[in-house]
Amino acid sequence: MSEPNVSTHSWNRRPLTLEERALEIEQREKEFRRQTRSLYLRYGLEYAVWFSIGVFLLGWSMHTTDSRYAGLAFWGGLILGDGGMILTLVRARHEAEKRGL
Repeated sequence: MSEPNVSTHSWNRRPLTLEERALEIEQREKEFRRQTRSLYLRYGLEYAVWFSIGVFLLGWSMHTTDSRYAGLAFWGGLILGDGGMILTLVRARHEAEKRGL
């Protein structure tokens, strides 16, 4: 018969030395910073896109001479721009809480 696989459980591991513990803490800190940077970049760019869409539509509403399109662009800019930015912030907070950040 073959020998069964022996798995190492966290409660059976040997105590870490100070250097090993410092390395473990440093690796966790790097991972935490990478996740934070990733969230800021992703949702920051998404926020900027919604802001740009809103500003573009508002600017177009002031530029156009057709009152039908001007009203549509104005309200569309307010709804899409503000709504997109708010939903982006809500999603970013939810994602950060889910990751424990």
